[in-house]
Amino acid sequence: MFRRPHSYGAQDDSKKGSFVKPDISLSGGVDITGVSITPYRGMSGLEALREKWKDVLSGMTRRRFFHLWEWYHSYLKCLEPEPDAMFFFLFSRGDAPAAVFPLRLSTISRFGVRFNLLSFPSHNHLLLCDIVCREDAIGLPLFQIFTRYLKRQKMPWDVICLPHLLEDACAIRMLRKHAHPKALLQTEGRCDFTDTTGSYEMLLPKLSRNFRKSIKQARKHLHQLPDTEISFAADGQELEDGVEAFMVVESSGWKGASGAGTAIALHPELMSFYRELTHSLSMSGNVRINTISAGGRCIAAQFCVLVDDTAYMLKIGYDEVYRRCAPGKILNELFIQKCMADSDINFINYVTDAAWHEDWSPESCIKLICYIFNDSMAGILGFTGLKLSDIAKSVYQRWLKSRVPEKIQKRVSTIVHMLIP
Repeated sequence: MFRRPHSYGAQDDSKKGSFVKPDISLSGGVDITGVSITPYRGMSGLEALREKWKDVLSGMTRRRFFHLWEWYHSYLKCLEPEPDAMFFFLFSRGDAPAAVFPLRLSTISRFGVRFNLLSFPSHNHLLLCDIVCREDAIGLPLFQIFTRYLKRQKMPWDVICLPHLLEDACAIRMLRKHAHPKALLQTEGRCDFTDTTGSYEMLLPKLSRNFRKSIKQARKHLHQLPDTEISFAADGQELEDGVEAFMVVESSGWKGASGAGTAIALHPELMSFYRELTHSLSMSGNVRINTISAGGRCIAAQFCVLVDDTAYMLKIGYDEVYRRCAPGKILNELFIQKCMADSDINFINYVTDAAWHEDWSPESCIKLICYIFNDSMAGILGFTGLKLSDIAKSVYQRWLKSRVPEKIQKRVSTIVHMLIP
């Protein structure tokens, strides 16, 4: 029912959900357990929050790339067409920052009903999200405190939508400790990852015989190319050259102008985002651009962000002219081997559940989407509608799917997917 809007930033803002521009003048407030909330808005608010944000990060036991201040700064600077639509709600206990809720205010319409929506920013390049919360604040009922705060401030909202949450996300853990009466969770998909704490020899038996054979043949073809070079760039000119090479090779295949048209190089705002992200994260050593070049030409590349013990592979690209060498597969193999040799990297997280991951026999975790509804008329309608759609889906899966012809199953499935995120 509440299908998340996706867009490529300013070029397709109609899909994002229109920015609500009410006359909002929010103030801080104190709720139960002595927790205060201070709202920060837009780019100036985010910049003012930087040091407190870092205080929250320092108290997290499991930090990820989408928890980083630099991630949101790059997003606001390069991808968000209405920066003032973004609110950063700081939760504090006394003078100590405890959590940040980064939420965008917009409106959407579903079946003729208009909803005021507070949600994580929506974009095709923001595939994982979460609140930012210290470990010692996970046990606090911050969502209950937050909804009471919104009511007291008379902020117009009908639903809080939190998509792209990993199963161990701060938001999920908090809701499991303090269930919100108007919260609903739904499965959204999977996120694949490879454990790199072992050796490559231990991983090989998990790969299919045919895949191992194809990799071996690809290596032979790659070695026949002139002046082959492998790079894992982390800083300096090598990193700057690497990000430009990455964007070129990422646009050379099916994502390019003659294909799907989704390549980063075709969208100036996306190019700015990845350049900005590279620049800001390179200062702390949190970014890697991995490449394979042959004859001075980049033929495969990976854009990775490193946080704590995990390398997150945000984007990949390879030159399809060299498909015989399978440079994308070879680069992934080399990066796995490098991470296994590096005791600081225990996991490679692929961020999505793309079909090509299956060749590497990855492990997976569940992605979830959370809805929290207000007691407004639209909120009540949304909560009731989503509950009924869950019941309808359960009945269909358990009792009807196996008893109706396949042709009708496909039609029913199409209708269900229209109603359920």
